[in-house]
Amino acid sequence: MRRGLARLKEPDRRCVSFDFFSANEVALLRQTALAQEFRRAQSEIKHRGRAVFQDFDVCFPAPRTGAFDQMATQLETGLFRASGELSDPPLAEAFRLADFAIQHYPVGARGIGIHRDGKRYRQIVVIITLDGASRLFTCADRQGRSKRRIDDRPGRLVLLSAEGFAGRSGEDARPLHGVDRVNGGRLSLGFRTAPHSAE
Repeated sequence: MRRGLARLKEPDRRCVSFDFFSANEVALLRQTALAQEFRRAQSEIKHRGRAVFQDFDVCFPAPRTGAFDQMATQLETGLFRASGELSDPPLAEAFRLADFAIQHYPVGARGIGIHRDGKRYRQIVVIITLDGASRLFTCADRQGRSKRRIDDRPGRLVLLSAEGFAGRSGEDARPLHGVDRVNGGRLSLGFRTAPHSAE
């Protein structure tokens, strides 16, 4: 975690990915995720004149209980502790990953369009892929130029910079990203800090 956060705070970095979960942990999380109730996601989200397509089923708000709660608690404490071990810690304060979604993309789905996570989410965004074959990517603009794949294979932990990480603010803090090439389906967890989650 310390090395991952050190990389993420580099001036030109907005996302990192590294091996983290064992095969048994992934299997348990996958089984628990698939046992939840899903609904069809809203097909399009509009914000400030921009439209982002969504082609997946979602469980939101997903229950932060059992294995999910244990994992999220370990991420919260582990990341904050690792941050404190760095010079100029990028995480300014302890946080709670209270905004929790599970996304299930069927084989052949379009994925999700290019977007930034909302400014209301603070410090860090966590993405954990549990199954499938797809492409999670960052890009330079909303037209999708300079796409770069993020290695989010099952077992890896993906961290995205968010508002307030390493003193960043505005659009500079939050990478443009999306999901496409859903050739083998996709099952993923997304953890974010809920607004006012520390209150």
